[in-house]
Amino acid sequence: MRTTYHHFLELYLKACTLISDCLTNYEPMNTFTKSIVQIVTLLLCLQVTAQTNQAIIDSIGNVTQAMENDSLRVQYLHKVFFKYAYSKPEIARELSEIAIQKSETIENTFLKTRSLLRKGIYFDIVGKKDSSLFWYDEAYEIAKKAADKDAMASVYNNKGLIYWGKEEYKTAMDYYLSSYEIFKDLGQQRGQANSLNNIGLLLSKLERHKESNTYHKRSLAIRQETKDTYGIGASYTNMVMNFSALKQLDSCIYYGQKSVVTKKKVNDVKGLATSYNSLGKTYQQLKQSDSAVLYLKKADEIYQRFNARKHRAKNIQLLGIAYYNQGKYQAAVDAYTIALDNIDDDQAMIKSKAVRRMANAYRELGDFEKASQYYQETIKLQDTIQKEKETIATNEIFEKYQSAEKEKEILLQRAQIAEKNASISQKNTTIYGMIAGVLVLLALGYLLYNQQKLKNRQLQKENELKDALIKVETQNKLHEQRLKISRDLHDNIGSQLTFIISSIDNLKYGLKDENPAFLDRLSNINFFTRNTINQLRDTIWAMNMDAIHFEDLEQRMMNHIGQASILTGAEIEFTNEVSESTTFSSLVGINIFRIMQEAINNAIKHANSKEITIHFQEKNDQYVLAISDDGKGFDTTEDAAGNGLENMQLRAEEIYGKLNVISQKNHGTTIHLTIDKTVADKI
Repeated sequence: MRTTYHHFLELYLKACTLISDCLTNYEPMNTFTKSIVQIVTLLLCLQVTAQTNQAIIDSIGNVTQAMENDSLRVQYLHKVFFKYAYSKPEIARELSEIAIQKSETIENTFLKTRSLLRKGIYFDIVGKKDSSLFWYDEAYEIAKKAADKDAMASVYNNKGLIYWGKEEYKTAMDYYLSSYEIFKDLGQQRGQANSLNNIGLLLSKLERHKESNTYHKRSLAIRQETKDTYGIGASYTNMVMNFSALKQLDSCIYYGQKSVVTKKKVNDVKGLATSYNSLGKTYQQLKQSDSAVLYLKKADEIYQRFNARKHRAKNIQLLGIAYYNQGKYQAAVDAYTIALDNIDDDQAMIKSKAVRRMANAYRELGDFEKASQYYQETIKLQDTIQKEKETIATNEIFEKYQSAEKEKEILLQRAQIAEKNASISQKNTTIYGMIAGVLVLLALGYLLYNQQKLKNRQLQKENELKDALIKVETQNKLHEQRLKISRDLHDNIGSQLTFIISSIDNLKYGLKDENPAFLDRLSNINFFTRNTINQLRDTIWAMNMDAIHFEDLEQRMMNHIGQASILTGAEIEFTNEVSESTTFSSLVGINIFRIMQEAINNAIKHANSKEITIHFQEKNDQYVLAISDDGKGFDTTEDAAGNGLENMQLRAEEIYGKLNVISQKNHGTTIHLTIDKTVADKI
């Protein structure tokens, strides 16, 4: 139903146009009436055209409505855009705007850039180049943010076409080359082929035909690889134009025939007309008029079908020349008559050539009256052309005069500006001098400040070095002092205690038959003295060490535990969860050992313990020593702390630890020592 309606509207439009032509050509009708008829017909045509366009858009809308989502709808609009871009550009514009709106709704930048590209193409087709560039730039900005290089390359290629049309060839070539490089990086072969093709066309325009064909051949190779039949036909046609300019007519025939075969495959009817025209022109140059007539007539049929008036005018003139060369002068006249009907009034140069050729044909037919008439028309047209040239020349002279006057004004303005600038420059020089002076002072101040800062840093480092040396020297002296004290303890007190033990052993041996109570007393003194020697050795060991490895500390603990277990019969169990690589300062190490030693002694001596457990571990960035016994215990709220507990508390405070005593009568005692690892590492 839609198709029938479209067909009716198109027939109605053609009928209105035909009626208008008939009425305006009707001689009795005055000029005013003819104008009214033309205006009414124009309004009717515009109304029908608008209705036709809207009907097509509604029809496309119905097709897209059946699709699953907007993404598919936009892709379909992109596809049908090119169907109407050249024949009905206003429909193409409407389709591009609908596509832009839908792609924005679904927030699809990929589809939006391609919709904007199509809107730019519409404005290019209707001749609004600046608007076209605006929409191309909009598409480029979105593509750049989205890193959509394919769209960026397409923008470059399309902008190249715009600047070519504006005769800014260098800019156009830059865009084509940029487009090609991006398509090449992407491995997008169709884009590469199109960019190479456009570079070739631009080189042909610049009359660099050999270089042009080099690029067309590269484009052709890619199109053949991708089986782009339409593109292959275009490449053949473009190469024919270059071979024609290079006078390589055999190559023109070869590639022209290939272009005809290729374009027939894809039903490229308009392209066929171009190929037929090129072949006819080439056979004309080869003076093979029969072949020239054959192909030029085929081209004319297509141009006539599509109402391509300008192309038909040029082609039919070539056909007239071919008839003339064949001696078919009447056929030549008929061809020139058709050519003149298709030449616009403002094309005086082309019209002049057709009229002169018409005069030559009538002369050969013996119709000298007509020949004379057309020769006179030729002279008039040449006069018109000459007047146009003179007008152009006059305008150029006038423009040069105006330019000269403007240059004088500009020079005068420049002189005035120069005087002002000189005055301003002098003031600026003074200001700049002052600013320079201030900057120099600031720079000197900054340098002095930095130099002083550097000196302060050096002094600080020197003082730090001195402090470090003093500290090292103090530590060395302390170490020497500790060594001296430990030697004195070992040599003097140690030897005296050893002498006492030896003397007691001798007394016990000599008085073995004496009172047992007295002998027990001597044994106690002997045990106390030996214990004092062991403690003295532990003290000397700690004093000689700057740092105590846990492995050494553990060995000392095990030795003491073993001796205590042997002497008292108590069962003492020791477990640890401390890394063997752990290191304590001598102060921390000896105090941990003394607290454990005191706790064991108290458990055995005062609590009559039979079982003692010792557990040493690292837990939550702390060292935890737990000593538990099964002794008689005591009430921590009533019993005053003895010297042993006070000593342990003092040792814990000395190494910034916490000592917690948990005890209950008849339920034993537990002692917890907790030391923060970060604190222990600094002591």
